[in-house]
Amino acid sequence: MSLKLVLTELRELIQREYDANQAKLIEVWEKSIKQKIKSGESQLITHITVKGNGYVELTLGEGESRFREGDMICLHLGDAIGSTFINQASIDDEYDGRWLISGYKLDLNALKQAKMPCYADPDGMNLKPFYDQALAELAETSIGLDIVLPLLAGDLKIDGIYEDEYQEAADKAELAGLNDKQADAVGNAFAAQYLACIQGPPGTGKTKVISCITKLLVERNERVFITSHTHMAINNALNKIAKEGIACIKVGGDNSKKGLDNVDCFGYADDWEDRPDKGYVIGATPFATCSKRLDQYEFDTVIFDEASQITTPLAVMAMRKAKRYIFVGDHKQLPPVILSKSVLESDNDSIFSRLINAPKVLETMLSDTYRMNKYLSKWPSLALYGGALKSEGPNKDRLLELPKIPENYKNVLSSDIPFVYIKSPGHDAKTSNRSEAKLVADIIKYAVSSGLTPDKIGVVSPYRNHGKVIKTELLKVMPENKAKEIVTDTVERMQGQEREMIIISLCTTDVQFLTSVASFFFQPERLNVAISRPMTKLILIGPFLSDNLVAELVSNPKEKTINDNVQLYQSLLKAATHLTEKEF
Repeated sequence: MSLKLVLTELRELIQREYDANQAKLIEVWEKSIKQKIKSGESQLITHITVKGNGYVELTLGEGESRFREGDMICLHLGDAIGSTFINQASIDDEYDGRWLISGYKLDLNALKQAKMPCYADPDGMNLKPFYDQALAELAETSIGLDIVLPLLAGDLKIDGIYEDEYQEAADKAELAGLNDKQADAVGNAFAAQYLACIQGPPGTGKTKVISCITKLLVERNERVFITSHTHMAINNALNKIAKEGIACIKVGGDNSKKGLDNVDCFGYADDWEDRPDKGYVIGATPFATCSKRLDQYEFDTVIFDEASQITTPLAVMAMRKAKRYIFVGDHKQLPPVILSKSVLESDNDSIFSRLINAPKVLETMLSDTYRMNKYLSKWPSLALYGGALKSEGPNKDRLLELPKIPENYKNVLSSDIPFVYIKSPGHDAKTSNRSEAKLVADIIKYAVSSGLTPDKIGVVSPYRNHGKVIKTELLKVMPENKAKEIVTDTVERMQGQEREMIIISLCTTDVQFLTSVASFFFQPERLNVAISRPMTKLILIGPFLSDNLVAELVSNPKEKTINDNVQLYQSLLKAATHLTEKEF
């Protein structure tokens, strides 16, 4: 593939994504406010309070919207196209029926004078200029022309490795307590001339490996850039790196600090006054390299965390700032969100998926999971990792042990049944299921009353709407402070997290709706993330697929991907112990 063709494909993907994002926003904006409130695409706002320091508090009216922390919104008086008075505001926090928002485009006078009630709709930023800038530089610089573009075209020799450096790094990793596969990954990353890929299935210690690699690179006086698709992923990596005593900072705005522990965050890299000349780490999103935050900085190595969710255009934005690249991810977990491409297509457009399959790439798969016990790791190992994934460490043989025997749900919460399946109640539920939410809340109530602390419980659902209903039901059965300790979120937000007990609440029972969302609902990567969050207990509540329903779901011979995914879901159900309401 020619370098010109690579650039053309990247530019076309960027344009398609821009067009798809704009079309999606306009489609929502053009709906009636009544329709959007009902569907959760808009949120009623009853009061606005300017808090100072760039923050504004919004009091929410009735309704269960789809919005959550981190989303970007616009505010309007009922017509998102004709009466908008605030754009590109970010939801920084949600508490007690209120949102705390911020944004560089906040017009405080407009907010103070706004009539009530008003409404929040989804909004977005035009990121295309950042991508265009990055691609323009790739076409003109030696890094772009000699390394990045040839790498993407398959013309760069990437099997080069320095043997002495490999052995040195692998030995140090073993001395630091890393297992054989982790030490091999560290050695490859440290010694690679251009590229190393590390596949890390759930719970295999990806962040531990990243911190070890980073420490060795900094000791070699390298300038290391840590990046990913979200601030949370970057912050998690920086937290681990900081514990190694490495000089590191985060570069970003005030709303990028959440989850950052004992790591300074600066608006601009130049604000780091005691920055070493060499041997340091800066964490930021790729977009920071296209702005005054970081545009004048170059690095020796870029490390991408959660690389399976990073698109190729986003990756090259950061790659243009260095000559060596380490990608850490798992293409068996969530792919990037690509609005302009069907999930049925085989290439998921992540840079990791693209490079890990390249000839002679230095690739290591971490195979020991320290999260799931051996009963919970068995299905993903056989179904998704060719039997290579195995449980090790303290959790290997551990089971859920409740201090007290529960009064209800004795079998559901039994230590003898690590993986429980319960058929979703009801027949017409789409993206929310009140009956199922009550069941989830009830199970949690008895788990907590039996001695399991709320912070050890997590709930995963495909839909934001259903997650909000579950939170509402939890508040009915336990104090608010305890309910808030139970993380309840979508698969996308749960990747990277773990809990002692996980309840997966799949919600959908409407057959026609299930058929229409089958490509999303049965996506293997989503199932993998969901079922790999627990340490000792997994409770799956979802639709049971009758023979007739399976036949309907897989009836289209052109959609072989869906056929395979439905069969995978069927095999997952077979791996669980099925319990009916009479057996609770």
